[in-house]
Amino acid sequence: MPVAIVGIGESRTGRLTGVSALRLTLEASRAAMQDAGVSASAIDGVLTRNLDMDVTYMHSQHIAKHLGIRPRFATDINLGGATAIAMLEQAALLISTGVCNIVLCAYGENRRTSWAFERHGKIRMGCEDFEECYGLTWGMGPHALAARRHMFEFGTTSRQLGMIAVAQRQHAIHHPNAAFREPLSLDEYERSPYLIAPLRKYDLAYIFDGGAAMVVAPMAWGRDHSAAPVSILGLGQAHSGEHIAYCANMVTTTTTPARQAGQQVFGAARMSRQDIDIALLYDDTTYGVLVQLEDFGFCRKGEGGPFVEAGHLGPDGDLPLNPHGGHLSQAHLDGMLHIVEAVRQLRGQAGRRQIRNASTALVSGFGGVFAASAAAILGAPGLPA
Repeated sequence: MPVAIVGIGESRTGRLTGVSALRLTLEASRAAMQDAGVSASAIDGVLTRNLDMDVTYMHSQHIAKHLGIRPRFATDINLGGATAIAMLEQAALLISTGVCNIVLCAYGENRRTSWAFERHGKIRMGCEDFEECYGLTWGMGPHALAARRHMFEFGTTSRQLGMIAVAQRQHAIHHPNAAFREPLSLDEYERSPYLIAPLRKYDLAYIFDGGAAMVVAPMAWGRDHSAAPVSILGLGQAHSGEHIAYCANMVTTTTTPARQAGQQVFGAARMSRQDIDIALLYDDTTYGVLVQLEDFGFCRKGEGGPFVEAGHLGPDGDLPLNPHGGHLSQAHLDGMLHIVEAVRQLRGQAGRRQIRNASTALVSGFGGVFAASAAAILGAPGLPA
């Protein structure tokens, strides 16, 4: 059964002192429901992700209760940065098997201002006794090691990574809900300090408070009830288990599960890389973007640096990257805002950052440290599902 995203919503983003993750989730959910034109009584599926340090029991039911939804199916999904697309896949399965008719997918966090993250967030993987005490901090440390390996094997440069950050900032300048909207030059990038070499200040995503949500429904329902249903043309997911805390060999490889996820999603959509108009790639670091460009097949392995340097990713490139600014310039919400932006772009509702003639988008997510990859290809309203 063809399935579509029929509603999107996002909350405020930034440093939102005193605003709970629950409030941000509900703010985004209500916006998505309004955008879809559905009431709480019409929704019978709720998928959420609770914060890593949040011990809320049955979080999805907690969200449903506050929204007045009585779901037929509700559950929490936590696949790290791959969660947003995992939600889409679960929603598609629920709808295509007849379990649910309309599914709400929602996530909000206040990790920027929450004391709980500062106190508990860093211990969630239980690896600090073996790694963090030597300076290998969660997330950016393993990315830095992998980036250094890529540089050693293929001659990738820091400046090429910087071009990714600059390209995304060019988009974010025109996004009213982006945290960073001031211009970023390559010179400024190269003057910025290393946080964990070879990654600099602008190579890393910043945690901010915010929320995002999507409403998913059958395409037939969307065409009857929504002005602009965005079709889910293909989905893919792959897992390597190569988490640095458990597999030291992770840092010796420059290939991620995005290779397998890409093969799945392009096969499911029956499309080639040349068919993609916009790429919304998970970007907790610039290196994560570069390696995905290779693994999804937009360029050959080892050629990510020259591909970036050729200018493909900016507003005028042939593969515009993260036109909302991504995690690097809008806000890090584990990939939820990537889907929201993809829908806006395919509807032609992105304002000054709108990519001309955009009809297809590839959206990706990474969970853990290259441990899980998920991908979706979305199509513009009117594109055959």
